[in-house]
Amino acid sequence: MERSELLARLGFAPPEACRVRVIIDTDAKNEGDDDFAILHHLLTPQFDVRGICATHFEVKTTQRGLPPHSMERSYQEVCRLLNAAHIDDVPVLHGCTAPLASPEDAPDCEAVEFLIQEALRDDPAPLYIAAQGAMTNIAAALNRAPEIASRMTVLWNGGGPYPAGRPEFNVQQDPIACRVLLDSAVTVWQIPQDVYARFEVSLAELALRVRPCGEVGAYLFQQLMDEYPSEYDPRFPLRTGGNWTLGDNTTAAVLLENGFRGHWTLRPAPVLLPSLTYAEASDRKTIRVYHDLDVRFALEDFYAKLALCYPR
Repeated sequence: MERSELLARLGFAPPEACRVRVIIDTDAKNEGDDDFAILHHLLTPQFDVRGICATHFEVKTTQRGLPPHSMERSYQEVCRLLNAAHIDDVPVLHGCTAPLASPEDAPDCEAVEFLIQEALRDDPAPLYIAAQGAMTNIAAALNRAPEIASRMTVLWNGGGPYPAGRPEFNVQQDPIACRVLLDSAVTVWQIPQDVYARFEVSLAELALRVRPCGEVGAYLFQQLMDEYPSEYDPRFPLRTGGNWTLGDNTTAAVLLENGFRGHWTLRPAPVLLPSLTYAEASDRKTIRVYHDLDVRFALEDFYAKLALCYPR
């Protein structure tokens, strides 16, 4: 099914002037919430989703003694999700398989080439990169083609809370790539860990609002439940045993909220230290840093679109 056919079930169409191009960059098989965010973007009609780039989570696989080739597992997970969602016209691209070796490293792959080509394409709609994992693909594209920096905005779901920062999962997957992002000229909207952690839901909420919504709703719920036993750690405060955090949905939320919310501030891009904490430097480029988002607005938008597109 073409995505446009699915979106027609919403019963409304936004004006063409609000169209934005989106590329989703995801470590989809890293944990169970990534698929929810991907589908939220796909069910939003003003988002012209140009493609979905798979990225690695090799550092996590090494830490947990898992098999390598995490990017390929992310790629296959995106394909499974699209199959369950009955969407067959959104391209999926293989990304980089490991973190950058140096700040100048510029590995080539399908995702990197796609990011460059889309950024350079003649299209009046602004381009946003929804970065929901390691920054490797985006940093490699910036290193290979620095001219694309002025032609896109990176929605960075990651980094520790301000002002001090702390080691955070997405940064840990490729700190060098995050430094490339912050040192480059590209526009950055950052959603730090303390903001994305607020996208908390109960498992009962997901069972009620997501699971009944067709094949894809059942798939979303079950793949998360299948992963919960291995992801739950009583020493890790993010999960209590009956909750989850749909943290990657923030990259949809920042484009859906109106511009008068005042949920962000402009500040110099931090210097990312070896400890993955922040140091301030006044001569750095300015980035947008979110300090809040309307969680209920964003999640109710997702639930409503899911129910309309995949009625029970």
